[in-house]
Amino acid sequence: MIHLLAEAGDLARETVEVEGADHRHLFRARRLKVGDRVRLIDGRGSARWSVVDQVTAGRAVLRVEGVAPVFEPARPVALFVSALRPERAAWLVEKATELGLRELQWFVSERTSRSLPARALERQRRIAKSALEQSGGAWLPEIGVPVPLEEAAIGAGSVALHPGAATSFMAVAGSAEAIVVGPEGGFSEREIEELAGRGAVPAHLGPRVLRTETAAVAALAVALTAMS
Repeated sequence: MIHLLAEAGDLARETVEVEGADHRHLFRARRLKVGDRVRLIDGRGSARWSVVDQVTAGRAVLRVEGVAPVFEPARPVALFVSALRPERAAWLVEKATELGLRELQWFVSERTSRSLPARALERQRRIAKSALEQSGGAWLPEIGVPVPLEEAAIGAGSVALHPGAATSFMAVAGSAEAIVVGPEGGFSEREIEELAGRGAVPAHLGPRVLRTETAAVAALAVALTAMS
């Protein structure tokens, strides 16, 4: 099955034109031809089947057909993560998108060692598009520019990962709407108190200390598969 992220509104059209990088990928790398099926996704949870109708050297036309399955998790989960080095951040974006992440918001806390440049965010969005098409999901996660932790929209329904917490993440994963992951040095006690005051539940993943991006992916995977 081949998947293509379409522009907003394309799924409501009778035909969709494909040019540029998408054309090169589908008709040079993947070698699609007239009559082949492509699953179109809009990045907002909808999908439709299409059929290759015309192909030229630099342009193709897909004929839009019936509704296609979406392959999304039963409930949405967002990630709030302390800003990482660009390569580690890119890995997190790729894996979280493949799992079915709804939103990713970077933040800067007391122990965050860096922020992310604009070019890194642009690359992350390209990686998210590719990961979505590779994995067959239908929701492209929104990726926000880094904000101070105090400005991040963290509240009730959030779980903040904290090694010193009394609660196990497994105990609250089924109700987590958002997962908050701090820097390598962890949240300060003041930040944990602030997050708890905003309605977030501090919880630990166990005795092992995981890197920020690994902890985020592990917690997301558990939250998406946990029963409410």
